[in-house]
Amino acid sequence: MDERLISILEEQYSVGFTGRVNVLNSTTKQLLGEIIMFDGQIVFCKYKGGEALKAFFNICVDEYEGESLTFIVEPELFDITKRHIHYPFGVLKRKISEVIENYSASKANRPPNHIKILIKPGFMADGEVVSGEEFDLLCTLSDYNLVSDVYKNCQLIDYEITNALVSLRKKNALTVVAKK
Repeated sequence: MDERLISILEEQYSVGFTGRVNVLNSTTKQLLGEIIMFDGQIVFCKYKGGEALKAFFNICVDEYEGESLTFIVEPELFDITKRHIHYPFGVLKRKISEVIENYSASKANRPPNHIKILIKPGFMADGEVVSGEEFDLLCTLSDYNLVSDVYKNCQLIDYEITNALVSLRKKNALTVVAKK
């Protein structure tokens, strides 16, 4: 993993920085997201439509995958009421390697974005036991059926979505209904 983001965040943590770290596409300079820090702690994150921990870990995964990202540090005063990330910086740092490892292991199982997936009728009525991640995914699938929409709107981290899709598919809970 390219350590640019981590080194920037470590530096800001060490000085008790309050402000934002803007995430830009290096080529187009388009703003993709932001990491909000308060007294050196990461308290909020937005990235490509996602928020909080999911957005933060997606930035880390995209940097790991070699996406061309630029990080711009801007001091700014914030009200702490916007806090959505409650882990201390040290814990987040340790979780990044775990997320990257799990992402790498599940990457090959991620379905294409254009596939539509539905919950099979009667699956829940059959009394099949589902995990918490599977239940969260089923809730998202009740509103969205296009894979790209599921990954965007489900609060689970991407590798958790992939693993839950695989698990539900093995339980015969899902059906692929169409390809665009």
